[in-house]
Amino acid sequence: MLTILSNGILNVVTIFLLVIVISLILRKIKQKQVLNNIDKMKKEGGISEIEEVDIGGIKQHIVFEGADPSKPICLFIHGGPGSPFPFGVSSRSLFPNITENCLAVYFDQRGSGKSYNKNIDKKSMNIEQFISDANEVVDYVRNKMDQDKIYLVGNSFGTIVGTELAYRYSDKFHAYIGLGQITNIIEGQKHAYDWLKTEATKKSDGKTLAILTEIGEPPYFYGKQEGKFGDLLNQYPGYNYYDDKTEKASVLGLIKGAFISPDYTLSDIYKVLLSGPKFSLFDSQDLQDEIIRTNFIGRINEFKTSIYFIQGKHDKVANYDLAKKYFESIQTIGKKAFISLENSAHYPNKEDFTHFEQELIKIVSSQ
Repeated sequence: MLTILSNGILNVVTIFLLVIVISLILRKIKQKQVLNNIDKMKKEGGISEIEEVDIGGIKQHIVFEGADPSKPICLFIHGGPGSPFPFGVSSRSLFPNITENCLAVYFDQRGSGKSYNKNIDKKSMNIEQFISDANEVVDYVRNKMDQDKIYLVGNSFGTIVGTELAYRYSDKFHAYIGLGQITNIIEGQKHAYDWLKTEATKKSDGKTLAILTEIGEPPYFYGKQEGKFGDLLNQYPGYNYYDDKTEKASVLGLIKGAFISPDYTLSDIYKVLLSGPKFSLFDSQDLQDEIIRTNFIGRINEFKTSIYFIQGKHDKVANYDLAKKYFESIQTIGKKAFISLENSAHYPNKEDFTHFEQELIKIVSSQ
């Protein structure tokens, strides 16, 4: 009996080690492909490089990548916080449609990816610091590339930072583009709660209705209530939309860059998947409180730069209807447009991500 048990354990360990070895081999192969793409871009006159820069009193990492360095700059502010996807340092060579048409700049924000370290002061994890950090990056990029204005692209949490930057420092931007634009999170929770209740009633889903009764009505900040609410939105699906004709966005696809990035060590991958999110989402509860209390409606309505929102029609996280309502209230001296991703929620699926890229390229080309 012990021999059979020992053999079983040995087989499991062997398979586990084999999977690790194969994964590492595949990682090396993919990294080589990325490096080849980078070398090709450089040889043809492009730029693809990573820098470590002092931003906000800590080391933060920035990537510059473009087939033509003289093209307009698109600076991406990723979501999270704590998770630099899809537009972080690991984005090198992942988005050729973008880098063919603009000089893409990606950076891992404070507490995320290569910009995470265990000595970051938790008190610095606040929205105002993130805005200050991003503004420093904006100026660093403008000075380095000798361009007076750039295109600012915020995604999810990055739209909180991006909206504030576009409002405060409009002279630095050709346009602000919000992908998955956050407007009023608590009001969005209320909309999502009512939507879940309606959908669960239609389906006679007693389990979901019981959970909604148990957690009560919003707002939710952190803890079990917020966690259960998020699970329901995932299930229904308000985060990642799918139906009989529409495939979900690939979550693995969102993070694959981290596994194949030549700029990420295995330690960095650990930071991306565990240390950064834990630090930013669970250890920094004051930041979470700030994020959930975000409300731009009626507070920031006038801009002096062009404004574009690109929003998943089924998004119940950065609520689509609220984003549209907010957009309609915006006054600007520049251009403005609201663009719907018809088959996505908060995460654009493959087809809608291509649509996002096309719209971004159109915006950059039309200014």
